[in-house]
Amino acid sequence: MDISSSLAGKVAGIQLQGSPSSTFDNANIIIRGISGLDVANPLYIVDGTPTLQENVMMDNVETISVLKGPAATALYGNRAGAGVIVITSKKGARTGPPRIDVNLSSAFEDVSLMPSYQNSYAGGYSSNSTSPGSTYDAEGFYLFKYKTSTHPTSWSTFNNQRIIDYGADESWGPKIGGQQYRPYYSWYPGADFGKLEPLTSQPDNIKNFFETGKNFNNSIAVSGGSPDIAYRLSYNNLSRSLVIPGANRNQHQVGFNGSYDINSKLMVTTDIGYTTRNTKGQPTEGYNLEGLNVAMNFNQWFQRQLDMNKLRNYTNPDGSLNSWNIGDPNSTGDPSIYLQPQYWDSPFFIAEQNYGTDIRNRFVGNMGFKYKINDIFNVTSFVRMNLNDGKGNFKVANGGLQVPSYETMQLSNNEMNYEATLNFRKGFNNFSLDGFIGGNIRTNKEDQLRNKTTGGLTFPNFFDISASVTRPITESRFRAKEVRSVFGKASFGYKAFLYLDATLRNDWSSALPAANNSYLYPSVSTSIVFSELLKGGIRDILSFGKLRAAFAQVGSDLDPYQVDIAINNGNIYGSNPSAEIGNQFRTGAVLPALTKSIEVGAEMRFLKDRVGFDLTYYVDNNTNQILGLDVAPASGFTTAQINAGNIQRKGWELAINGTPIKNKNFTWTSSFSFAKTESLVKELAEGLNTYLYGTQRNDFRIENQVGQPWGQAVGRLPKKDAQGKTVYTSAAGTLDYTINNNLGSVMPDFTGGSFNSMSYKGVDLTFGLDFQKGGQFYSLSKMYGDGTGLTAATVKNNDKGNPERMFPSLGGGVHITGVTPSGAPVDTYIAARRNYYTNGQRDTRNYLIDASYLKLREVRLGYTIPRSLLGNLKVKSVNIGAMVNNAWLISAPAKEFGFDPSELEVFWREGGQLSSTRTFGLNLRAGL
Repeated sequence: MDISSSLAGKVAGIQLQGSPSSTFDNANIIIRGISGLDVANPLYIVDGTPTLQENVMMDNVETISVLKGPAATALYGNRAGAGVIVITSKKGARTGPPRIDVNLSSAFEDVSLMPSYQNSYAGGYSSNSTSPGSTYDAEGFYLFKYKTSTHPTSWSTFNNQRIIDYGADESWGPKIGGQQYRPYYSWYPGADFGKLEPLTSQPDNIKNFFETGKNFNNSIAVSGGSPDIAYRLSYNNLSRSLVIPGANRNQHQVGFNGSYDINSKLMVTTDIGYTTRNTKGQPTEGYNLEGLNVAMNFNQWFQRQLDMNKLRNYTNPDGSLNSWNIGDPNSTGDPSIYLQPQYWDSPFFIAEQNYGTDIRNRFVGNMGFKYKINDIFNVTSFVRMNLNDGKGNFKVANGGLQVPSYETMQLSNNEMNYEATLNFRKGFNNFSLDGFIGGNIRTNKEDQLRNKTTGGLTFPNFFDISASVTRPITESRFRAKEVRSVFGKASFGYKAFLYLDATLRNDWSSALPAANNSYLYPSVSTSIVFSELLKGGIRDILSFGKLRAAFAQVGSDLDPYQVDIAINNGNIYGSNPSAEIGNQFRTGAVLPALTKSIEVGAEMRFLKDRVGFDLTYYVDNNTNQILGLDVAPASGFTTAQINAGNIQRKGWELAINGTPIKNKNFTWTSSFSFAKTESLVKELAEGLNTYLYGTQRNDFRIENQVGQPWGQAVGRLPKKDAQGKTVYTSAAGTLDYTINNNLGSVMPDFTGGSFNSMSYKGVDLTFGLDFQKGGQFYSLSKMYGDGTGLTAATVKNNDKGNPERMFPSLGGGVHITGVTPSGAPVDTYIAARRNYYTNGQRDTRNYLIDASYLKLREVRLGYTIPRSLLGNLKVKSVNIGAMVNNAWLISAPAKEFGFDPSELEVFWREGGQLSSTRTFGLNLRAGL
């Protein structure tokens, strides 16, 4: 489990942007909703060093803190506007003997959630016709028609054999009932050529594609110290294979942190981590027109009668490839033509032959010192680094539907931070004063090189850029950025009940115009621990009480090279290079975006801290957004860069913590979190009321509209006449529709969760739940799954009691009523495919799914072996446990369609969602 997933349900105000559990990607989170025109994710800090969450060694984590709101994050710079995840690593102790900690885990994962497929009808297009005609028989089978001018004489015996539309990647074919027919493989030369087979259902064919994934996560750490030294050395190995065949990852991580007192005044510290990772077969996500996403194949474009075991053997005796999605033998007798795949190769060929590899090496850490000047002042200085180097490739093999190709990638992303602070702390009488002043220089450099073959490979499966048939594509990118900062903080305290904190930071960013590259962000906060004023018996009830308030302002900048009009490389004309002006007009005078925030809250604990709550209310206004305003193409540009807009974010959060039961043998601690946030588009630019965030097929898009909550879903609705009757384009029954209809926000109404820990003698149980109410996402898998007849929702009887998939001329079809544009009545039965594919896509609501969910995310049951049973073993502690991750999607409207809303590929849409998995495992923790 990664950092983001581990926080789900435990911290108020977090919305999980989950990545599918059947891939290697980390999940991400949104803290307190969205504060700008785009979505931003938090900054991750490990022992003071900015890094990526994938660099974090989970077994090395001591504590995780979530900083929310500008007042809490102002000192972390412009990247902290979306919150900060502060991670502290485990450290060695300066007292006691050295310690060895071992953590061994073995886990196995299987697919836990898939769409509800129909198993009654085979592949084909017959349900797109109103009558069988001469093409199909009454049951919907496509018929082979022998032609002397087209087919070999030996095929004359095949005349009128039942076949199906092999080239159809849809399941609108005949009803499955054991009838004899020609499967696709009976058209390949060999022993099966010409054979008839019974048409049978394959309810587990998709499930049979997936394997059992394996996850082995093992770590060991050695720690200790002396009065002058503390150290901790750790090693972690993660070996994981996914449920998709051939996808695996092997990762090694080494970490070291230590401190050394050179003398009574000077201490040096270091904290470093090195990660090397090798990944093969990272699954392709999203709607992929190159046929590389097997989940998209299964859930959107497939035939339900296919036997997955037949698809495993995708190589013919002569070395060529076979596919279920062949052409039409009625059109030709030439196997080199009719055996060509139409849209899809075998999914096993895709998984085993068309894949990428990725090798990453990361070095994250810091080195610094602390010098004590006197009892009041000390100086600290650090060099922090986050170095990321990688290389990879992607292969598309010969013989399949796609043009064979080879692609390579190299990257180097490096960040360095140089910082120094002067710290002070002084107490006098009833007052306390502490704080610091400091400076930081951050440099970022990114260097990427990509090469890709074009036109195919000069020799089959010779994967090398030099094998490109035509001139290969070469792309390179270099970006550099520097931010210089000065900052300070002062904290005043009076009698341990009244506090006042103030921070000030100024950044100078190289990514902004020289005249506007400076921006200041102050914050001030105050708190009153009013419980310190209480006396007597009330303190037995109210253990702690605090009121707080804060104001802050933060700024943000741009990525490098976004200030002036761009000049890009153009296409090569013969041997002559070319350049072209970028599509965005820029004045070179853009200003930093600014966010002002007000926050108030209360924290109380009762009954000697047995139960407590923390309540927060906040309002942010994010102004001067940097956006691209659409302009007339005649200007030579498509957009103009401006500062404009105000996104107001407000909400409240509640966290409740308690220990309902605590006695000698049994302890139960529980926490509950709840948060409600709303981001409102208060204004955009003058004359601009809508700003486009994202688009999807069939006129669907996400817009930010003035006066509306962030992220309005906009799409199609059926057209109605003045009397409310449905309008069809003609009497044939094709639905008419309107566009630009608001369908609500994609953001949730509220989020929350609960985490519980119980222990009874040596037995411990922990489990976590999280939930989300509201929000919605657009599903291409449901749209095409329904439209291509794959889902169970497409198998129904009509009002005559006959199957909708039956030809309307024989009593089937879907009954529709309405009017034509001229007002003529429409009352007819249309073919099932027209209803679910053509008409279905003209009402966006059919595929806009409620993103609410309640989920039991994790469970662990452990047992600590009593020390007395360990005998003479030199073991301090042993705990064995069983664990389940992604344990149970208890409730979700999307569940019946095969989706877990907490694992979407993008929080507002999915284009080819990978399946969810559930993981069962065993864990051993030992201290030596």
